[in-house]
Amino acid sequence: MTSGKTFRDRVHEAAERVRFLTAVEAREIVDRQGATIIDVGEAWQLAERGTIPGARNIPRGELDIRVDTELRRRDPALQDRTQKIILTCGGGGKATLCAEILGEMGFQDVWVIKGGCSAWSAAGYPLVVP
Repeated sequence: MTSGKTFRDRVHEAAERVRFLTAVEAREIVDRQGATIIDVGEAWQLAERGTIPGARNIPRGELDIRVDTELRRRDPALQDRTQKIILTCGGGGKATLCAEILGEMGFQDVWVIKGGCSAWSAAGYPLVVP
């Protein structure tokens, strides 16, 4: 009997197909308001660790559904699948899986902060509790 892939296996595989930014590079883009920032963590996780100021919270389990339906109709930035999107989470794993999903959905300019909010904080940037 073979075992299935672990979360880490899936993240490692997806990481070969997605693009990453350092926290410093992401901060430069955020400061220019040049991207839509989405934290894909659960609300309780954001309450515990905080998130990047201005980030929207769309949990990983809801991202593809909400982007394709609810937010797509109400949010002009997400109607444009060429819009730069930066994804984050606590450490980067969930965001990496989400970047692959958005790529499959036709989003062309999707990035992940390598190390997620942990890397953002370690770089000396503030996190806020929504």
